[in-house]
Amino acid sequence: MNYEDLIVTVEDRVGTITINRPDKLNAIRQQTFAELAAAVDQLTSDDEVRVIVLTAAGTKSFSAGIDLDADGLPADSQGWDEHTGGNADVIRKLWYADKPLITAINGFALAAGCNIALIGDLTIAAESASFGEPEIRHGALSPLLLLPWLTSFKGFNEMYLTGDRVSAQRAKEMGLVNWVVADDELAAEAQRIARRVANSPTYALTLAKRAVRLTMDIQGFGTAQTAHRWVDTYLLASHGVTEKETLMNILANDGMRAFLAARDTPYGDR
Repeated sequence: MNYEDLIVTVEDRVGTITINRPDKLNAIRQQTFAELAAAVDQLTSDDEVRVIVLTAAGTKSFSAGIDLDADGLPADSQGWDEHTGGNADVIRKLWYADKPLITAINGFALAAGCNIALIGDLTIAAESASFGEPEIRHGALSPLLLLPWLTSFKGFNEMYLTGDRVSAQRAKEMGLVNWVVADDELAAEAQRIARRVANSPTYALTLAKRAVRLTMDIQGFGTAQTAHRWVDTYLLASHGVTEKETLMNILANDGMRAFLAARDTPYGDR
C-alpha cells in the first residue's frame, strides 16, 4: 500500500509505523486512521515481523490528536456516532493487534494522540514528551477509556478532570510509561527493545497478548469501551451547553488557535 500520512518499514523482525504529518503536529485525520488500520493489518500478516513499533516524525509532537480542520465536524448525531465509532475501531485495532506493540513517544501526545501513545504493550518516551487528555475542557471524552485500566483512580482523575498534561517522568511514576530516555536516544532505544522482544517465538508472543487482552475483557474492558463511546457521542452531539457551544463557535469562526486559547486560558495554560 502507498501511504501518504505514514511511513512503514520492516527491518530485523521489527515493523515500524511512523506518523508522518509533522507540519500538522502529527494530528490524525480520517485518512491517517484508515492508513493506521491498513498498516497494522500489513504488519500483523507479515511473517517476517514479530514486533511493531509506533512512533511519529519530528521532535515537537507525537500527535496533537484528531485533526479538526482536515475533515470538518459532523452535523448531526448519526454523523457523530459514525465518527466516534470509526476512530475507536482503529484504536481498538492497535490494542488487539496479535503482535506486541511498542509506542515511542517524541513530544506531546494529546487527546486521541494520547490514546494512541498509551495503547502500546510497552511505551518508551523521550524526556521532553508529555501526555494529556484535554477533552473535558471542551465537553468531550477521549476515544477510548484507557486510563482506568493503566493507572490508579487518583492518577486517571488527575488527567481526566483537569485536562492537564503530565511530563514523561510523571507518566512513568503513574505506570503509563516503561522507560524515559534522552530525546536523541528514543529511536535507537525503541528499536533495541523491540529486537529484544522479537527474540521470542511469534506464536508465544501472540498467545501472550491474546491471554492478557482476554483477561482484561473478562474484567469488562471491551464493554466499558462501547459504553464510553456512546457517552462521548452523546456529549459531542449535545446541544444547549453554553460553554461548549461558545467554544465550537470560536473554532468555526476564528480557527484552531483562537479555540485553544479560549479553551485553555481559564486553566492558566499558555
